[in-house]
Amino acid sequence: MAASRISPSISIEINGTALTPRQMEVILAVKEEKSQNKAASKLGITTPVLNRYISQIEKKTGISLVQTRETGTELTEEGQRIVEEYYRLKNKLEKNDFLNISGTPVSQELLMSALSAVDPEGRCNLMISDDKKNLSDLKAGIADMIVLDDPLYLFEAEEFEWETIGEDRLLHEDHGERYAYFRYGAQRIGFRYLELENIPYKIERTFSSMPALVDSGLSFFINESLALRRGVSVKSITSPEQLTHEITAVYSGNNPFIEKIIKELKRLRNM
Repeated sequence: MAASRISPSISIEINGTALTPRQMEVILAVKEEKSQNKAASKLGITTPVLNRYISQIEKKTGISLVQTRETGTELTEEGQRIVEEYYRLKNKLEKNDFLNISGTPVSQELLMSALSAVDPEGRCNLMISDDKKNLSDLKAGIADMIVLDDPLYLFEAEEFEWETIGEDRLLHEDHGERYAYFRYGAQRIGFRYLELENIPYKIERTFSSMPALVDSGLSFFINESLALRRGVSVKSITSPEQLTHEITAVYSGNNPFIEKIIKELKRLRNM
């Protein structure tokens, strides 16, 4: 009798409801394709069937999963968190001799360029989330190195090694006292500036999507490097020089390969 093959699997539970593998495939396809029609085609089903899957998930979990814009379909913030948790668990299961490197959308392209240069064999997994989640993964041993946009998080990472890899600046779009909080970038630097200058503000909403942030009609801060890469024009009411901050690599222990990645990050950032 042949020995049984036992393989680990990933289970995501939302408000007491476990997602089936097929339901997770639907969410991932919408995330990747940014179009319900393309997502359905990728999965080999019709768009109405895909819509039924989405409706079933939303009904059973009590969350809103997708939102439709002129540019296509994207996941809501709740949907984004489901995907992030899925990939976090997936990377944890698959982690063997690989290094897990975490960053945010602000540092994503920089990390991809550095890893392309120093890791042609693909020894590293790149995970993208926000600073808070990435630091949590580092503390849990899931991530081996993270790149922080917000240097204030270093006060919560005193047990780790860290190095400055460069600088970035915040742009400050002003539409009055009502503000949006963007999940990515050194947001706390911006709001600390408002407090030091005695500028009144009220945070109305939190956004994960940059187009939604820009179209919100609210005041906001966004990292200059991200705005430039995405081709977003921001009229900053505050001089970016006043909102300059460090970007740091945080890691655990001495690893020659991580040191190699950091060296390349510094080189690219200072080109």
